[in-house]
Amino acid sequence: MTDKNKMNRGVQQALYKYLPGSWVDFTQSGGGLTYAVHVDRWNSAPPAGVNNKRLLRVVNQRVHGFADASPDGAAALADFPHRIDEDSCSVLTPRAGEDKSAIFTSVDPLVFVCSSCGRFRQFKDYDAFRQQEQEPCVCGKHMTQLRIVAICKCGHAEGIHIPDCPVPGHGTESIVRRGSGLDFICTKCGKRVPLNFRCPKCGQKMDLKPALDSAHFFPFSLSLIDLLDKRKDVFLDKETDGLGEKVILAQYLGLISPQLYEDTIANGAVTGDSELEERLQREAGELRAAGLDEAAVQLVLDSKRKADPGGALFSAIAQVESGISLSSASTLKLLAEQIMEYDELMHAKVVLSLEDAEGDATLVRDGIQPDYTGAARAMGFSNVRLCSGVPIVFATYGYTRKECGPEEGVRLRGFSQEKGKSCVYATRLETEGVLFELDRERVLDWLLRNDMLDELDLPQDRSEYGLKLWFLDQLRPERIKPFSEIEPTDRQGIITKKIYTLLHSISHALIGEASQICGLDKSSISEYILPNIPAVLLYCSNSQGFSMGALYTAFQTYFDRWMKSARENVKECIFDPICISKEKACAGCLFLNEVSCQHFNKDLDRAYLCGYFDSQSQHKLTGYWEE
Repeated sequence: MTDKNKMNRGVQQALYKYLPGSWVDFTQSGGGLTYAVHVDRWNSAPPAGVNNKRLLRVVNQRVHGFADASPDGAAALADFPHRIDEDSCSVLTPRAGEDKSAIFTSVDPLVFVCSSCGRFRQFKDYDAFRQQEQEPCVCGKHMTQLRIVAICKCGHAEGIHIPDCPVPGHGTESIVRRGSGLDFICTKCGKRVPLNFRCPKCGQKMDLKPALDSAHFFPFSLSLIDLLDKRKDVFLDKETDGLGEKVILAQYLGLISPQLYEDTIANGAVTGDSELEERLQREAGELRAAGLDEAAVQLVLDSKRKADPGGALFSAIAQVESGISLSSASTLKLLAEQIMEYDELMHAKVVLSLEDAEGDATLVRDGIQPDYTGAARAMGFSNVRLCSGVPIVFATYGYTRKECGPEEGVRLRGFSQEKGKSCVYATRLETEGVLFELDRERVLDWLLRNDMLDELDLPQDRSEYGLKLWFLDQLRPERIKPFSEIEPTDRQGIITKKIYTLLHSISHALIGEASQICGLDKSSISEYILPNIPAVLLYCSNSQGFSMGALYTAFQTYFDRWMKSARENVKECIFDPICISKEKACAGCLFLNEVSCQHFNKDLDRAYLCGYFDSQSQHKLTGYWEE
C-alpha cells in the first residue's frame, strides 16, 4: 500500500469520522485526484492514562443493552465477544504523529465511468487500479469513480461492481451507462443490467447508497469522566458485599468525615475491630523498636482506640444500609461511580463559582455587577460552577448501518480484531464544562405540584442528608438505557422517568442556547448526566473549543443572558402545536445529534420546562422554569 493511502488525522476526528468500516473522501497529496476510500484499519496503540477495566465494563453494559432493546435479542450483536473485558478486548487509539500515519485506507469502489461515452472500467484489486489510474477512456475523456456502495442493515457493506449482462455470453464488454445515474445497458442486446446485490452475510437485498453518505454508517460512542484516583477503583474491587460502595455513599451523605474517608481509601479496605487491634499491635511493636517506653506506647494505642475509626465507619455503613433499599450490587456500583464522578467535578483542577464569575463580569461591564446567583436560583439550580481540566474518555465500540436504533434486523457490529482481540477505540481529553446541579427540594415540589408524586412518596426528612438519601434511593440508574425510553412500570420507574426527563430536557435546552452564546456548534457541546445527584455537566467535546475557552467565556461573561435565553426560547418551536402537544420534543427545539446526547433523544419533554395547558383534558402542566 502506497503513501497515498495513508491518512494523518486528529485522534478525536478519527474517533467520529474515520473509523474502520466507514467510507471517507481522500485527496492525493499535492492536490491530486479525490476518491472515496474505505477505512481498512488504524495504526493503533494503547492510549495513555485510560482506566481500561472500567471503560470496558461500561461498553459491555452498552452493547448488551442494545441486545436487550432489540426484538432480535442476542442475535442483534455481531463480532463482539460474549463478555467484553480486558481478557477479550483491547482499548486502542490511533498513533498520531508526523512520522507515522494513523489511518490506512483503500480506494473503493473500483469502478470508474466515462461521463462522455458511458463506458466503464472496473478493477479486480488496488494494484490493478494503480497501474491504470491515469489512463483516460478510449474516447480520450477522463474517467471518474462511481461512488456507490451496497449496504445491509446487518452491518455488511461493499463497493459495488457492474455485473455481466443477463444474456449469457455478453459479459460486461458492451455495457455502458445511460445518463448520469445507475442505469446501465448492454449495447449488444439493449437489455438493462440490474444492479441487484444480496448480502453475503445474511442473504438480504442490499441498498445502494452514495459512499460518502453518513446515513449508512452510525458509530456507537460513549464518554466517561475518568476517575483520576485509581485507589478508589482498587478499593471497590477489593471489598465484597458492597462495603466499598456504601463507604462512598456514606461520604457523600456526610456520615463520615473527609479525613476518615481518605484514610479508608488509602488503607485500601474497610477494617473491623479485630483488624484494628491487629494493626495497633503491629504499630506498638514498631514504637517499642523505635525506643518508646511502654507507657508512651499504651498512650498512643489508647488514643487510637478512642477514635475507633472502624466503629465510626461501620456505623455509617449501617445507616446507609437502613436508608437505601437497593439489593443489586450492580446498582450500588452505578451509584458509587456516579458519586465519584461528581466528586471529580467538584474538585477539578480549576473551579470557578458563580460568585467569582460575577466579580469578573463586573470588570467587563464597567462596574455593574450581574446577579448570576439569582439567575441560577430562578432556574431551579442549587449549584452551578465551571470546571476546567475535567478528564473525559471518549470511546467508540461499534457501528450499525442503515438504521441507528435497535430495530428488527439491525446488527450492532464490533470492529475487526487486532492481535486476536476485539477492539474499542478511545482517547482521553482534559476539557472544561459547566456543572448544573438541580435544587432537590424544588424538584420535589414541582413533582408534587404536577401530581407526579403523592405526599406519601416524599421524604419526611427535608434536610440536605434526607434529600440526598431520597434521590439515591428512589432513582434507579439501571433503568436508564441509552437506546430506549425509561419504562414507568412501577413507582420507582415513574420517579426515575419524570426526574430524568426533566434533567435531560434542561440539558438540551441549555446546550442549544450555549452554542448561540459561545460560538461553538451544538455538536461540539456534549452532556454528562448524573441523575441521582441530580446534575448535568455540559462540556466542550473537542480540543479546539477547550483551547478557545468558549464555555468559560459564556459562563464568566454571559451567564445571565444564557439563562434568560434558554428560558424564553424553550417556549416556542417551529413545529408547534404538534410538537409540544404530541411529540413533546423534536428537531426544531430540543433534539441534538448522537455525539452530544447520551440518550439518543429519548425522554425529552419541552412542556416540563415551559408548561402546557391541554385544552382537551383541561389539564395544566406547570413548567419547572415557568414563572
